[in-house]
Amino acid sequence: MKPSNKERLINVSDNETKLAFEKQSLLKDLLTQISDSTPCKLLKLTEQEQMLNEVIFESDVDGVRYYLVRSIPKSQEKVSLSPREQAIAQLVAQGLPNKLIGIRLHISPWTVATHIRRIFVKLGVTSRTAMIAQLLKGNLLQE
Repeated sequence: MKPSNKERLINVSDNETKLAFEKQSLLKDLLTQISDSTPCKLLKLTEQEQMLNEVIFESDVDGVRYYLVRSIPKSQEKVSLSPREQAIAQLVAQGLPNKLIGIRLHISPWTVATHIRRIFVKLGVTSRTAMIAQLLKGNLLQE
């Protein structure tokens, strides 16, 4: 006899409750160890990563290695655009399409699109409007 949808939901709910309890228990164990010991060594990070992340605790629990890392949120990271990316961003802010930006800068529209994609990645956005909003928010758009 198959379990009903209601019974399946109850079972899933019970499993989630058990997992949540296990996570809380593990977190309590880690916090107890943190209070009983001093922070350990930092991982080998690049200079830029060290500015963004700091390992404040490192421990083995039941054969599993855990790291407690303090990091700066992406929104607070300093973004730097190349001079070409800045020029393209200014033209995008003026509402120009890739073709006209390419004509003004003497590059192909494909190259413009590549620069715009790179700017999107640096800013963590997916649209031209969001790109301009982020640049204005960070005072990265020079008039």
